[in-house]
Amino acid sequence: MPVSQVHVRAQLENVTNLQAPGDDFQYCIKTKCGSCGEVSERWQYVSGDERVDVPHSRGSCNMTVKCKLCGRVNTLDVQTDKKQKYTYDDVPNFKVIISFECRGLSVVDFQFGKGWQCEGVDSKTPFTDLDLDEDWCDYDEEANCPVGITELEYKVT
Repeated sequence: MPVSQVHVRAQLENVTNLQAPGDDFQYCIKTKCGSCGEVSERWQYVSGDERVDVPHSRGSCNMTVKCKLCGRVNTLDVQTDKKQKYTYDDVPNFKVIISFECRGLSVVDFQFGKGWQCEGVDSKTPFTDLDLDEDWCDYDEEANCPVGITELEYKVT
């Protein structure tokens, strides 16, 4: 099965282990139909813990998408077992943080949004429910230092 992967790169200041918190996290994506090439107009949300039945099949998946142009029903699964953390040691390289198994479509766009988490490098202080649509900064009281995530980029392959 074809797989779409989201690679991220960021500057981490005194934090590590940037990740989506759990299987119930809502990934925000846009998809492209593999049959006709139509790209979804709206953002779509998919979670690894939600299952839907595949039409005319005994199987299930995390998301079904019916193409508005050609009418084909495509499916997508979040590969939660392959989810990875972006660590302080990964800077400044790109790293795959999530993969989507795609049938009949591909992921072409990604939005970070709210709900991400990381922790202090030395203190292990958790920082949760981060909105990464823009640069994030805070202060780690335990380590007595500023923390932040800047220059956040992604690419989908």
